[in-house]
Amino acid sequence: MITARGFDVDYGRGQLAGRLDNIGPWVALTQPEPWERLGPTLPAAPEQIIWAGDLRPAHLDSLIADLPAEAALVGIGGGSAMDTAKWLHHRTGRTLVQVPSLPSVDACFTRMTALRDAGGVRYEGDSVPEVVIVDFDLIWSAPRALVSGGIGDVLSCHTGLFDWALGAAAGRDAPWDEEAAARGREYLDDLEVLAPLLAAGEDQGIEMLMECHRDIGWLCHELGHARFEEGSEHFWAYAFEHVTGRTIMHGELVTLGVLVMSILQGNDPDRPRRIADAAGARTDLDELGVAWSEVEAALVRLPSFVEEQRLWYSVANGLEVGPEQLGAARRALRVLD
Repeated sequence: MITARGFDVDYGRGQLAGRLDNIGPWVALTQPEPWERLGPTLPAAPEQIIWAGDLRPAHLDSLIADLPAEAALVGIGGGSAMDTAKWLHHRTGRTLVQVPSLPSVDACFTRMTALRDAGGVRYEGDSVPEVVIVDFDLIWSAPRALVSGGIGDVLSCHTGLFDWALGAAAGRDAPWDEEAAARGREYLDDLEVLAPLLAAGEDQGIEMLMECHRDIGWLCHELGHARFEEGSEHFWAYAFEHVTGRTIMHGELVTLGVLVMSILQGNDPDRPRRIADAAGARTDLDELGVAWSEVEAALVRLPSFVEEQRLWYSVANGLEVGPEQLGAARRALRVLD
C-alpha cells in the first residue's frame, strides 16, 4: 500500500458530530442525500445550508454575499459539495473542513475547483482544508453500490496513463514523468487489492481508497496537472454531461468511461473490468439509469468535443466512431444486441 501524502485526514467512526460541534458557527455546503443521512445525527444545526450542484462561477460567487459572518465552510457530500466549499474558501479565505459522504471522487483532496463553464470543465482556485473527516458510519450509511462506485477516479489511471503517453510522444502534452507514472501504476495495484474489501463492507477498503485519493490530490498539485489520472475516460464523461444535460455519480460515470475507452485504446480492457466487478461497482446501464443511446451520443460527440474544449491530447483526438468502435463499446459495457 502506498504511503499517502497530502491534506490532514481523520479516519474513524462516530467522531463527526463532536468535531462539528466544536467548530463554532458553520455553513453546510451539501446535497440532499447525504444531508438526509447526517443532519438528524448532529447536536446542533448549521447557520445556513447551501445546496450544491451548480458549479458555474457566477452562481458560486453569488452565494458569498449571503454567508453568515465568520462562519466556517463545511463541505458534506460528493464532488459538487466539495467543489462548492473549495471555491467559497478560495474566494473568502474562511476556515474549510471537508466531509466526503462517499469515496467517489478525489475532490476533497485536490486544491482546484472543477468549474462548469462555457459548456465544459475548467480547473481554477487553490484551497487547502483544515482537515478532511472520513467518518465510516456516514459512508457506510449510503447504498453499498454507491460506495463501490468510488473507484472511478483511481481506476482512471489505467486510461489516463495511456493517453498521457500518447500526448507526450506527440509533443502535445505535459512532458512524460516516469516517477509520476509509476505512482499511477501503484494506485492501480492498490485498487486491485482493496476492491474486494469494498465489496465486503470493510473499513480498510474505504481507508485504502481514500488514501489513494489523498495522494492523487498531492501529486496533482506537485505536477501542476492531473494527467496521470485524467484522460479520455474523463473527457467521455464530460461529453456525456454535455450531450445529455445530466449526470450520474461521478465515480460510476468515470468507471463507464474507463471500460469504454480502454477497449478503444487496445489497453488491457480486462483489467479495469476485473477490478470493477471485484469492487461490486455498478456498470449495468439499466441499473444506472443510462440508455445506450446516451453512451453512443457521447462517444460520437467526443472527438469534436475534446477539440472544442481544448482538452489534453488523448485517443479521443481524431477518433473515428463507426460501427466497429460502437460495437466494441457495447461489448465493454455488456450491452446485448
